[in-house]
Amino acid sequence: MASIQVAMRCRPFVGPGDLGVELKQNGDGPGDGEVIILNSTYTNTRFAFAYAWWSAHNHKKYAEKDKEIAADMKFITQDIAYEACGVKIKDDLLGGSAVVMFAYGLSGSGKTFTVFGPDAADSPDAWFKHKEPHQMWGILPRLAYTLFKEKGSDWKITMKYFQNVVDTVRDLTSSAALEQQYKTGMRKDADGFMDIDWCGKVPIDSWEHLCKMFQQCNARKAISPTQFNHQSTRGHCIMTLEVEKPSDENPDLKQRGRLYVCDLAGTEPAGDIFYAEYKKVPQPDGEIEYQLQGPHANQSKTKELQDQGKKINLSLTEMAQFFMKMAEASKKGKLKPGATIPGCNSYFLCKYLKDTMVNAKTYLFCAIRPETKFHPYTYATLGFANNASVIKLQPKKATAAASPMERKLLAELDELRALVEQLKKQLSEAQANGGGGGGSGGEGDGSSGVADPVAAAAALQTLVDMETQMSVKMTAVHHESNPAAAVAAEAYEKQKVHLKMRGITLSSECDPATLNTPFLINLDEDAYRSGRQLCVLEKSPTSFGREIDDIRPQSMSMVQNHCYIDGIGRTCKGGKGPTFVNGKLLKEGQSQPIAPGDRILIGSELYIFNVPGEVVETDVDAAFTEYRTAMMANSVYKDQFKKATKGLTSGGNDVKLEQKDAAQLENEMIELYPKAAELEQLCLLMDRDYIDTSVVLQSSKVTAAGKDDAQVKVKVTNRDANPVETIYLASFEFNRAYNILNDELYHLRDAIEADDQYTVPEQHDPLSLLFDATFHVGTAVMFPEYLIYNLETDESEVQLEVFPAAASGNQELNAGKLEVTWEPLTAPGAEPGGDIPEIIDEAELIGKPWTYKCTIKQALQLPMICDLVYCEYEFFGGEFFATESVDYSDRPTRSPVLNYEFEHHVDSVTQEFLDWLKEPMEIKLYISLDVKKPKAHAATDNQKVVDLIRADMKLPAKKVKYETADLQAKTEELKKKVEALMAENGEVKKENKRLVMQRRVAVAVARDVGQRLYHETGTAAVAAESSGKAAPAPGKDEGSKTSKACAIM
Repeated sequence: MASIQVAMRCRPFVGPGDLGVELKQNGDGPGDGEVIILNSTYTNTRFAFAYAWWSAHNHKKYAEKDKEIAADMKFITQDIAYEACGVKIKDDLLGGSAVVMFAYGLSGSGKTFTVFGPDAADSPDAWFKHKEPHQMWGILPRLAYTLFKEKGSDWKITMKYFQNVVDTVRDLTSSAALEQQYKTGMRKDADGFMDIDWCGKVPIDSWEHLCKMFQQCNARKAISPTQFNHQSTRGHCIMTLEVEKPSDENPDLKQRGRLYVCDLAGTEPAGDIFYAEYKKVPQPDGEIEYQLQGPHANQSKTKELQDQGKKINLSLTEMAQFFMKMAEASKKGKLKPGATIPGCNSYFLCKYLKDTMVNAKTYLFCAIRPETKFHPYTYATLGFANNASVIKLQPKKATAAASPMERKLLAELDELRALVEQLKKQLSEAQANGGGGGGSGGEGDGSSGVADPVAAAAALQTLVDMETQMSVKMTAVHHESNPAAAVAAEAYEKQKVHLKMRGITLSSECDPATLNTPFLINLDEDAYRSGRQLCVLEKSPTSFGREIDDIRPQSMSMVQNHCYIDGIGRTCKGGKGPTFVNGKLLKEGQSQPIAPGDRILIGSELYIFNVPGEVVETDVDAAFTEYRTAMMANSVYKDQFKKATKGLTSGGNDVKLEQKDAAQLENEMIELYPKAAELEQLCLLMDRDYIDTSVVLQSSKVTAAGKDDAQVKVKVTNRDANPVETIYLASFEFNRAYNILNDELYHLRDAIEADDQYTVPEQHDPLSLLFDATFHVGTAVMFPEYLIYNLETDESEVQLEVFPAAASGNQELNAGKLEVTWEPLTAPGAEPGGDIPEIIDEAELIGKPWTYKCTIKQALQLPMICDLVYCEYEFFGGEFFATESVDYSDRPTRSPVLNYEFEHHVDSVTQEFLDWLKEPMEIKLYISLDVKKPKAHAATDNQKVVDLIRADMKLPAKKVKYETADLQAKTEELKKKVEALMAENGEVKKENKRLVMQRRVAVAVARDVGQRLYHETGTAAVAAESSGKAAPAPGKDEGSKTSKACAIM
């Protein structure tokens, strides 16, 4: 394979519309695919790829134009797609190669369908719910099914599966909801492929096991309903399937093949997305159709989705820029196969994949829609794929030698397998001869099998024991070959024990269906964290709270004797802390009957009451609407919203909020107020008392902002930085940091309570977690009306003032400058200058073409030091443009250079375009701060952290113990260092004394010589030099010589 293989596939119609694409597969092999754009004004309408697949089966029903073209295209099924490239991918994997599969396109365009097939965890058609081959299966299920059929007993197959959500990586295989900042543990492995070492690598022993794992993992993915898809993945999902098998050439070596399956987030612009409501409609064939009803009533959900989308799109944009630059370098012959360009390393996607995919056999599966109304998205996808298709690859294979211990364990495992197979055979023969069935086989029947029930039961137990031993051995082999797995397993066991001490059980360790005692299970809007923890109500009543209570949830909102729940009596009794049942606040001492499915809010933690055998389905959306209503009605922060709205201005005018919009913003703020206060306390306990938080309203625009431009942000300030650093976080970013910091605090608390050791990872330190993020620091405003008259930017207007993106109308403060110029061009691609027509009256421009080059050179005098910067602006027609994200992590600065250039062209100027040029234009500036490492770790070896947490837990201060031997050793070491320094100091003194004497002799000699040669001014010159004054002029008989020549410097 010389380059990335691109497969372009068109999904079915979603409704009536004109046909916008034609796909031709002119042959069976790679390189025979062609995509033609129909019914468009684009100049470039033909694109060649390895594969072009038409899969719009419903074109007869919905295509309103060019029906003949649609009918003539060859229909590509999942079977045909797999045969075209899936078989080759499997062979490469088994041959020890690394293979990368990308799925790229709009949400709902079918990219996931090609790779996986239906994969929603709640769908009856999900591929992992079919144990035998199914016509809807995508490439991966077909490949994996065959793989496990061919699997040898000495093969080892493992899987990693994680999701990147903005700046976080979530291990979807984790039973403990592990998530970390994306840079944590990201490093190249011994074979040169990028890896995230803390993510679990799960051994997969069968096809059924793989299906079970996928069902569990997919239920944990971050998804949201959008107008494009009722289950749109909100992030990039990456699954790695690794196959280790003995090398055919050298049995002492393991051949290791890897398959990276990358299901990327949707490529649609963030501003185009809305959080949608769907209606489930049963169909006559038993299927469920999800019918779009429109945007969700709660607009804050859409805003949060769009904020997330903007962050996700940064990584997709960087990947597109990477492919574009790689294509340019390849076409110019400047790039060898397998080499990459520098840069494009600022966000997760490129950082993780760019080196791996050029050293692998890479396939890009792109999905497009057939309708003409999706042409802008289709054209962008074709451009992305076209650049990718010319990138040259240098695939390599990976091998590894098995350690002596691993070979020993594998040999023991083979022996156990042989014994198990032998015992199974004997049991099968015995049953066939009547053994184990009540003795009908009788004695003396000559059977070598087991003849009586007692012996049969014993044999069965032996089989179970041996299979258990096999499982233990397999785990030992896995840990021996993968030390990170052993570390992760140990951490998981510790977490289990610590939670058990709190009265909490991980749901992965206890199947709720097997319980016979009522219990609570946690509910979270984030599916990744929901349903993870069980609180079994063993006592009547069971107390909830802190320190000495029966169940102590991991939340700062808990107080001692918070509330009491009697599972058997089915009552909840109010205690010292706020407790709600189905939205109703309980007073202290007040009891409330509870029933299965009831929502119980304890502090800020929401639970569902469950009784074994009485299953009640929970409407999560309704539960959290109830939660917010209850919080709103009983919040102590009600008056804060009015204060926040005061002074919220845009362009010098107050931003007016309608009642509905104000209520939604107030709900969002009231939900954040207690969390912001708790986060300050979290930071204090981690020895970061200089971090302040507050919830504010911010206008996203400096000029004419409307009600839709008011946003809730959490302002975080680092008072320890110089200059003081301030960052504004979106709600979803703050909640992410809050959840992770809350987890870290409880890791510290549990370690301190158990007299264990724990250090908060560097990327999870409050400073890194809160401040290592891109945010809107300010907005430059320009007035582009002069562009109507084909004028270039005046020198006096090149540096635009940047107004800070601050809350409550602080826009009058200066936040630096931004250098921006616009130059008229005679045509797209032309050099500046030339014969530019002069426009006197704006009416002269109507109907004519308009072309300008926009240059954003650099930002100057920013209020804070940054290590990453980019700009974004909106052009006519609502299209957004962004500069490349420039990384300054190796040289942080307050004046970053962007060097952005883009040609904007309008074919025919209209009055609407002229009116747009008369309005102010905003260029938003985004930065990431240069975060300095704290002086001390947040860890159990930080005595201040230990003292603060023990005091918060109401534990007595612990005396610090020092080992005498260690102290003596350190003392002796310090004594030796002091002696060495004193000896060195003595030598320095001697050398200094010698140099002083030399200088004195030299001065005396110079003075004597000067007085003889320069008898009139020599002494005066030396004195003048010593006092810093000018030397006197030479005497009359001293000629042209300068008396300064005799001065000793």
